Amino acid sequence: MVDAVTRTLSHLPLLLALLAFPSAVFAHRDDQYLQATLVAIEPSGVRLQINLTPGVAVAEQVLAQIDRDHNDAISKNEAAAYAKLLKGDLTLRVDGRKLELKLTVSEFVPPAELRTGAGTIQMEFSASSGPLAAGPHRLTLENRHLTPISVYLINAAQPRFATVQITRQKRNHNQSAGEIEFTFHPFRPKIAMSPGPT
Repeated sequence: MVDAVTRTLSHLPLLLALLAFPSAVFAHRDDQYLQATLVAIEPSGVRLQINLTPGVAVAEQVLAQIDRDHNDAISKNEAAAYAKLLKGDLTLRVDGRKLELKLTVSEFVPPAELRTGAGTIQMEFSASSGPLAAGPHRLTLENRHLTPISVYLINAAQPRFATVQITRQKRNHNQSAGEIEFTFHPFRPKIAMSPGPT
């Protein structure tokens, strides 16, 4: 019982990311690969919580990128290889400086579930931004993963700490690229707040 609760709590950030885009997840077209990214900005770094949901018509194209041996199962090596592929298609910058992403969580549902159009792959990447100076900052994110079949969503999460304040969000026409302006207030109390979309 304790293990089950621990597993559930460990996946809470990804579940919250999924809840941030509920209508989009269930309304995406059958011929689209929905990639929804929640950007969590913290005083020392950034977390990208990504939900990937292929529609029925494109599920086989997505699975061809994941299940490389075509045995209708996703091995740990295949999951790691796909996470690396996705990471290579993401570019994250803070104040123009490119940040190195590191995979922190990944959850793959079985191929049969992905083929239904409702199955979602969940991944989380983190990056250290180093110490932030007080004042305004700008984060940019670009996602170039499987562009011919994909639609995208980018949204900033409500900051967990009072020291970070989101001031503006801009996105390109298909949300494959977005810009988040935020202010860092190092002298505010670092009170943890409930995470969620802004």
